[in-house]
Amino acid sequence: MMELVIGGSGSGKSAYAETAVCRCRRFLSEGIKREVPLYYIADMIPYGRETEKKIEAHRKMRSGKGFETLEWYVDLPGKLEDERTPSLAGSCVLLECVSNLTANEMYASGGAQETGKDTVESIVQGVRMLKERCGHLVVVSNDIFRESVPDSEEMTAYKDNLGRINRALAAMADRVTEVVYGIPICVKDNVTDSDSLQRADKRGRSYMKFVTGGAYQGKGAYVKEKYPDAEWTDGAGCSLQEIETCEAIDHFHLFVRRWMQEGKTPKELTDTILGRDSRIIIVCDEIGCGLVPVDAFEREYREAVGRICTELVSHSDEVYRVTCGIGERLR
Repeated sequence: MMELVIGGSGSGKSAYAETAVCRCRRFLSEGIKREVPLYYIADMIPYGRETEKKIEAHRKMRSGKGFETLEWYVDLPGKLEDERTPSLAGSCVLLECVSNLTANEMYASGGAQETGKDTVESIVQGVRMLKERCGHLVVVSNDIFRESVPDSEEMTAYKDNLGRINRALAAMADRVTEVVYGIPICVKDNVTDSDSLQRADKRGRSYMKFVTGGAYQGKGAYVKEKYPDAEWTDGAGCSLQEIETCEAIDHFHLFVRRWMQEGKTPKELTDTILGRDSRIIIVCDEIGCGLVPVDAFEREYREAVGRICTELVSHSDEVYRVTCGIGERLR
């Protein structure tokens, strides 16, 4: 069995993941009447005082719990194929974390990018091999996709890779758990996935659907798969007047940015959308959870997106959040 655990910085995801893998180890050990091996795959490279403090904090967290630590910074497939690697058959394994591993494969010496391999493929292959070899696998990854400030080219590439990896791991996992301020929220259990997005309107009228989630989570692909015949408008470049007639709009947060840059108000936009008498599907990045922007317009824009979306959601018939390619119905 494999569980993917995701969450923001300081969310408590590491503590949850350690508890989850240790609980499973106890269960398996009781079943076979002997202690199941417990491994911690650490992939944070110690490159300064800040990272050294984080590493030490994690060591203290798992102290006395029976973990054997494997420091694997790059090339999971290669490490698993190395004859010196201990057998993981039947063991419980915690891998922490995918966000560090992604950065290592992209930028560290010996990483996938340096050796000409594909970062996403290398990591996904390595996790798949881990899942096949051990008895129970818990993988931790970061949610870094809720920023409003435009990314640099390098950060865009990193987020794109991590988003693709998270989606692939979520599809592979038997369970996906999001940890919010220490509270674990089940996003997927076994093969459970929300197929309610396909439900037809039973009331015989047009209605609004709202889909959100962090960047690179697969929102657009998820919705477009459910509605292959919908005519999509891209909020990044369409005319502002299209919001009055379009059937479905992607990148709505970018549309809001352009709307405000033209001097229009959030109320004008919500009034325009709510005043329509035709159906609309809105797909929007959730951008309010990152650092508060320094630039005044960026702060105003981020808050406007939050207020506009809150108003639209209050009038929506269906609301979904997509995490790692998995749709969860909120309303």
